[in-house]
Amino acid sequence: MTSRVPSAWLKVAGTGALAGSLALGASTPALATDSAPTGPKNIIVLIGDGMGYNHIDATSLYQHGTTNHQVAVDPAAGTVEHVPGTPSQVFQSFPVQVAMSTHSANGRAEYDPTKAWADFTWIAEGATDSAAAGTALATGVKTNNGILGVDPAGNVVKNVAERAAELDKATGVVTSVPFNHATPAAWGAHNASRNDSTGISTEMIDGPLDVIMGAGHPGYDDDHQPRDSDYSLISESDFQRLQDGQTARTFIEDRADFEALATTEGGPTQVFGLAQVANTLQQGRSGDSEGQLPFAVAQNDVPSLETMTKGALNALEQDEDGLFLMVEGGAIDWTGHANETTRNIEETVDFNASVEAVVEWVETESSWDETLVIVTADHETGYLDGSSSDPTWTPITGDKGQLPDQKWFSGNHTNQLVPLFAKGVGSDLLGSYAVGSDPVRGAYLDNVDVARVAFESWGREDAPEQEGIEIQANVPEIGEAEGNLTLTVADGVVALDGGKNIGDRLRFLGQLPTVSVTDSRSNAVAGTGGWTVSGQATDLSSQGQTIRAQHLGWTPSTAAAKPGVTLGSPVRTVMGEGTGLGAPATLATASTEGRLGTTDLGAEIGLEVPVDTRAGEYTGALSVSLFPVD
Repeated sequence: MTSRVPSAWLKVAGTGALAGSLALGASTPALATDSAPTGPKNIIVLIGDGMGYNHIDATSLYQHGTTNHQVAVDPAAGTVEHVPGTPSQVFQSFPVQVAMSTHSANGRAEYDPTKAWADFTWIAEGATDSAAAGTALATGVKTNNGILGVDPAGNVVKNVAERAAELDKATGVVTSVPFNHATPAAWGAHNASRNDSTGISTEMIDGPLDVIMGAGHPGYDDDHQPRDSDYSLISESDFQRLQDGQTARTFIEDRADFEALATTEGGPTQVFGLAQVANTLQQGRSGDSEGQLPFAVAQNDVPSLETMTKGALNALEQDEDGLFLMVEGGAIDWTGHANETTRNIEETVDFNASVEAVVEWVETESSWDETLVIVTADHETGYLDGSSSDPTWTPITGDKGQLPDQKWFSGNHTNQLVPLFAKGVGSDLLGSYAVGSDPVRGAYLDNVDVARVAFESWGREDAPEQEGIEIQANVPEIGEAEGNLTLTVADGVVALDGGKNIGDRLRFLGQLPTVSVTDSRSNAVAGTGGWTVSGQATDLSSQGQTIRAQHLGWTPSTAAAKPGVTLGSPVRTVMGEGTGLGAPATLATASTEGRLGTTDLGAEIGLEVPVDTRAGEYTGALSVSLFPVD
């Protein structure tokens, strides 16, 4: 179905989101649970490097003849059509499915939904590289392109694998490209230059990672053929240390050794697996595959990413304290740079199989009650889209077993949103970070949130020992410090209770969780302005039934009256001859007199529906946004 929207169709400013739930008839309204979720014992992150929505669907077309994320977008006409989809990959059934922004601290340094879908070329410029993206995913800190594990000011930042090791968990990284490439290195090194390959290798070898697997063998080329040794990725002395058993890890390189590790329990717990290829397991092998079907060109006799993943899990699972594992389908990115359709499908098939291996491990050796699995990408590469795209976006099409009808529009990274799928303990927390709103892909979080969910569960530091450390603080006069303007929303849902019959309608009432605005901006920054908070609701739905957002209204309130803070006018529902919350409505505004400090806001939320509304448990969302006012 095509939806038409006004000319300002792409203006999005979402900074907070609340889930809402309602039950009609004999059902009971869904309420927030009192008990906090238990943090994960194990966290497994699988990253398809360069894998966007369309890479997934192109591969699904070849494998299954289906797509699940296709859209047709015409910014001039203001239309968005979501092509009916069929999930075919195991992760497409995960309960948390949101989008993710990927920008770095420099370059464009933002994702703007308005610009991204108003101009076909906008996302093609200013994208992150894999080092900055990997650092954000691993540490929760944005940095500049080309930098690993270090913030823009040059400070080393802790990654999740390091935190896991501090908690005595087993840790590992697995990739289909060199083991010290940007993404795996983000969990194993801190370096101001991603190009310092030998330095990164040394740090990873000497670091706390228990398992390291990937390509980058100095003695083999991309066809798995012996060559004169090339020590540009790993120094001769480091390679010799590995071969001679002068590190704590068991060194393996033959395919048979990888397969033995993948199928044998009780093997080594620390492993360095260096596949006998130079740069990629399969992508760089000889043979012109373009125009041919995937796997038509004979493959290298080396382990697959799936085999490496199984072997890593067998090694790491022996730690009773739990594990952290990052698995990267790194060569998906390399095929995107080269615009290789056939090998892009090959690499994504191997990545999908690795996800399936992880899911099988969770369900047979662990459980979803103790493990969090995240499947995502660090960015999109190649600007893959429908063959008729530009200036509009068109769907990719095709049949099972055939190459899809698609086109590459870049040889570089793009700044578009990428998909994120999550399942297991902690996945709901991760999903709650998706407070951004995109007109096509819907709710989105940022790449720093992947590390954030781990640090929220595991902490970032151990509690300090109780020592007599002096604390000093210099508090400036109010209005002098630079400060910030922030909005937070208390945990909870809007549970609409009652269903009182008032004649021609049923009325349900609930309370908005506390919305707190903190303004510490200096007078020089804020000027004579203040701030405003607004809210807008989505439609409520229940198994194909819909209650329009216009049936919702609110009466704003505040915990304590404050000079200079003005509450928004009550919004009546459409049945009360009002406009409802389907359009943005003001919760409160603050002038220069009342802006400073923290202001706690609330509202009574009302829902009015016809008495013959069909019974069901209806859910929707209410977005709350904060804007500075000049």
